[in-house]
Amino acid sequence: MKPKGAKQPLLRDEALLWITDSDDSLKVARDNLRLGNYHVTAFYLHSAIEKALKAAIIALRRRAPIKTHNLKRLYSEVADRISLTDEQVDFLGELTPASQISRYVDVALGIPRDVYSRRLVTRYLAMAVPILKSIRRALRR
Repeated sequence: MKPKGAKQPLLRDEALLWITDSDDSLKVARDNLRLGNYHVTAFYLHSAIEKALKAAIIALRRRAPIKTHNLKRLYSEVADRISLTDEQVDFLGELTPASQISRYVDVALGIPRDVYSRRLVTRYLAMAVPILKSIRRALRR
């Protein structure tokens, strides 16, 4: 039994799996940025944030996350527990379509690799990392 007032970890086994998979997706995004696979980088950055938000929903709300790729919608489930700036929330909306555009020619209206540039996904990475850190901090409380 934990002493009264001791902080208990909020991660259940399933949430831990989601956050671990988020870490893996971030690594894959970084690896693909180095390889010049910018559309893959965009996809995995989206995936990393989605998985981290789903971990947060499980850990902080004690329920299964809804089935969506919409990052702003997922964030709305934990917005009272994870503080993001307006710019970061706007970025979630900007990144959400990457889950589709980066993979499907009919959504990209062309070849997905032609949609994303090094400069764009470097900015995506710079925006994604602090969001992921904020989510992790909330999970450690």
